[in-house]
Amino acid sequence: MSKEPENTQIKTPVWTPELLQQRRKRAAIMAVALLVFVGLFFWVTLVKLGVNVTNRPL
Repeated sequence: MSKEPENTQIKTPVWTPELLQQRRKRAAIMAVALLVFVGLFFWVTLVKLGVNVTNRPL
């Protein structure tokens, strides 16, 4: 038979100031990357549509 591990409780991590700072920095980088990605999509959409955006019938 298989033996079960003795310690099955999950320990919660201890957030040190250094870890929190790294986490904030990573979150800020991800936010900037997301904004750049959205901006790129917006720009590509405008370039592909070109002047047809203003010349469409309403």
